[in-house]
Amino acid sequence: MNFWTWFSIFYVFAAVTIAQLFIDENLRLVFLMIMFLLYVSIYNVYFSIKYYIKIRNEPGIRGDRGDPGDFGQDGTDGVCAMAKSCGIASCRKLIVDELKKKFPEYVIIRKKLSKSEELNPLEKKQNQQINSYIDILIPQCEIYEKSNANSEQSVVDEFRTIIDTTINDLNP
Repeated sequence: MNFWTWFSIFYVFAAVTIAQLFIDENLRLVFLMIMFLLYVSIYNVYFSIKYYIKIRNEPGIRGDRGDPGDFGQDGTDGVCAMAKSCGIASCRKLIVDELKKKFPEYVIIRKKLSKSEELNPLEKKQNQQINSYIDILIPQCEIYEKSNANSEQSVVDEFRTIIDTTINDLNP
């Protein structure tokens, strides 16, 4: 039996026992009515609190959409992909593709990672080393601009030579 059942049994027993102490029948009736009203009040408070605890974390019925808010601040300029003067559009992809050419084992590591397979210790070490190359090259790529506007060599080809130079400098 739960708490409320035990409380109710004890309350009725105590109220009837105390009511027997009154000699006057009218006084006994008034006492029992007061005890009944007190019981109903306690019952109401108990179940109100219990109900509140039950529903306080449950989401309610979804209401209508509200009024639109104020406009926010202007954002930063986007990344251009079509213009010739905008530099390199996807730095990470370019760097990863070049590293795959330079390190053939990186292709296997990338396949294993995409399939969520576990790498052996040698592959983990190689992946960590290649990720450090990527971390070094991405900031260089993002701020890179073509150095010679008259050159026929494209921006991407110029940066490929920078990738090779950086890897050769870091990897003696």
